[in-house]
Amino acid sequence: MGSVDIDFKRQGGLTTVPLFSAEEVALLPVVRPGVDWRAVRTVAPGRRSPLAGLGPVDPGGYRLLLAGVARIARVGRAAVVQWRRRHPDFPTPVGGTDVHPEFDRAAVLAWLLAHDKIAVPTKPANASLLFARPGGRTRALRLDDPLLTLAEDASGEDRLSAWSTEADADALVTLADGEFGATLRRLTVPGSGVWAVLGEVRVLDRFRPGAGGLHVTLAWPARLRGAADGPAGGAVRHGVPDVRTGQECVCVRHDCGGLVPKSWCTEHGDAVGPVLEWHVGGGLHCARLAQDRAVRV
Repeated sequence: MGSVDIDFKRQGGLTTVPLFSAEEVALLPVVRPGVDWRAVRTVAPGRRSPLAGLGPVDPGGYRLLLAGVARIARVGRAAVVQWRRRHPDFPTPVGGTDVHPEFDRAAVLAWLLAHDKIAVPTKPANASLLFARPGGRTRALRLDDPLLTLAEDASGEDRLSAWSTEADADALVTLADGEFGATLRRLTVPGSGVWAVLGEVRVLDRFRPGAGGLHVTLAWPARLRGAADGPAGGAVRHGVPDVRTGQECVCVRHDCGGLVPKSWCTEHGDAVGPVLEWHVGGGLHCARLAQDRAVRV
């Protein structure tokens, strides 16, 4: 948005101060997810702001690689590559190479906003988590300013990074400390679907960066992630039969070719014990099976 020169005279002389629009300031939590914005908002008078530790950036030198665009939009790099191919109005590179093009950040942000890939935050975002506990009990937790990175392949790993209180971070470590990790019955994050993870959720990292709050990172195998079922959470599992189902089957069927057995079904009920290849409903494996099935049909 330009700059203005301020003469501080004895305190440092002439200093050029960059100017930003209100929209650019509002988008800072989206553009810089690694900053402890909760600590910035709650810093006490007279205390040093966490922003003071950031290095200065030339306003005319804001450039992004494809990976940087992906981080802002909270998608994989492959998604940004597809946007470039499918949308002729995607910003033109202003530097870099054919393999690693660089884009003007302001142009990228304008494009992401125009195509509803990001939105100007109206309030601090938070993630709501509901974990399973022994005996069928649950434990609800909250993380602030979350960054959810979903793997693009079932062989990959999903990660959720955010700011936490000391008590919630301790609870996360306790829940995930078992041999097989924790089961996440329901995960609600702004801008994403409602997910559930059947086990193996672990605390990958927790640290306190300088004067900021406590930052935690959760991780789990992407193959275990699926769509949450109902307000109580939990992912439905679909079973793919080893043989074609007959007309007598009364089970609920899905696009992936899997089904959820009914206890009274003569082919897949409790008394039959069929051989089923189970997978998490709504997850990556389920979506791939549905896509393959559509191609065959």
